[in-house]
Amino acid sequence: MTPDHLPAWYSQHLPAPAPQVHHTGASLLIAYSGRVVPVITTSTALALARIWHEQGAAHSIGNAALMVALSAGAFAAACVSAVHRNSDPVTTAVAFTASGAFAIIGPAAYTSSWALSALLWLVATVLVYVTSSRHWRTARQAREAREHELALARLNSATTVATAVIGHDVQAQALAYGLTLARAVEERRQLDPLSYDPAAMEQAGLPALPHNPADTKHRNA
Repeated sequence: MTPDHLPAWYSQHLPAPAPQVHHTGASLLIAYSGRVVPVITTSTALALARIWHEQGAAHSIGNAALMVALSAGAFAAACVSAVHRNSDPVTTAVAFTASGAFAIIGPAAYTSSWALSALLWLVATVLVYVTSSRHWRTARQAREAREHELALARLNSATTVATAVIGHDVQAQALAYGLTLARAVEERRQLDPLSYDPAAMEQAGLPALPHNPADTKHRNA
C-alpha cells in the first residue's frame, strides 16, 4: 500500500510532531549565559580589587591571603561540580569564575601596579574559560545525545502506530473483498445453479464457500 492510498483516518493515529524551537535573542542569552559569566565576573572583581586597594588593602598580606583561601575553596567546589554527572553547567561555570575572581582580587588589591592587575585579570579569565570549556562541551554532548534518543523514540512510536494502522486497513480491505466475492458468487449460483462449479473456484485460489447439497443434485441430474 502506497502512502497515497492510506485511509483518511491514518494521520489521526500518528503522534503529533515535536514542536520546532525558535530561538530569540533572550533565549540565546539565557542558554549561553554561562559563557559570558566568567569575563563579566572577573572584570567586576578587578574593578572592586582596585577600589579595595585604595581603601586600605594595599600591601596587606592578610587580605591577600584571605582571597587566596577563598579562591582555593571555590576552585575545589568547581572541580567537584565538574566531575559530578548530574551537575549544572552554569553552576560549575560560576564556581570556576568565583575562583578566578578571588584569585584576581587578592593580588590586584595588594599591588599598586595597574599593569600587574590587568595581567592577573587576563590570566584568571583565560584559565576560567579553559577549565570550563571541557565541562561545557561534555554537557552539550549529553544534551545532544538525549535529544537524539528522544527523536529515535518518537520515530519508533510513529513506526509502530503506522504499521498497526496499515495492517488494520489491509485486514479490513481483505474482509471487504471476501464479502464482496462471496456475494457475487452467491448471486451467480442463484442465476444458473447447473453451471456453478465450486472446485473451479478453489483451483483459482478464490475463497471457498459453504457446500450446498442442492448443487450436487443439480449437477448429477
